[in-house]
Amino acid sequence: MDKTSEQEREKEFLAAYDEFGDAIFRFLSMKIADRETARDLTQETFTRAWDFCVEGGEIREWRPFLYRTAYNLVVDVYRKKKSVSLDALLEDDGFAMTDNSVGERSTVEQAEVSRVRKAIDKLDLTYRDIILLRFTEDLPPKEIARITGLSENVVSVRIHRGVEKLRTLLGPSAT
Repeated sequence: MDKTSEQEREKEFLAAYDEFGDAIFRFLSMKIADRETARDLTQETFTRAWDFCVEGGEIREWRPFLYRTAYNLVVDVYRKKKSVSLDALLEDDGFAMTDNSVGERSTVEQAEVSRVRKAIDKLDLTYRDIILLRFTEDLPPKEIARITGLSENVVSVRIHRGVEKLRTLLGPSAT
């Protein structure tokens, strides 16, 4: 690799880190309750991306590549914890609030956020991951498909069904 292309790759990588670093950390924080582990996995996500670049790999679209890498790392973590019960896995999947603005929210807003989080926690994993990617990370179905390895059509159907299940769980006040 010549000096110019090496510098270009480094520039692209740093730009991707600046643009997606916080979003990848947020995604991992929602999947892994432990913030330190989420930080480590964020670092590992970008380390793997850098290694891929150094080995001559080309990353055409950084966001799907990084989310897919992060997603795979989460799967690896859960595979290593095979002795963890499903109940513990579902609890760990959750929503440790990382947003400091929560303290500033009204009690009613906090209660509503808590109610929605509990409803999301009750969703099957099939729907939960896709709902989180769609609505917390604001990713379109096409990118979610790249991240999860599913077809765009399957992702769209799961988003629709997941939202319907959430409406059912939340009751008549959900619109």
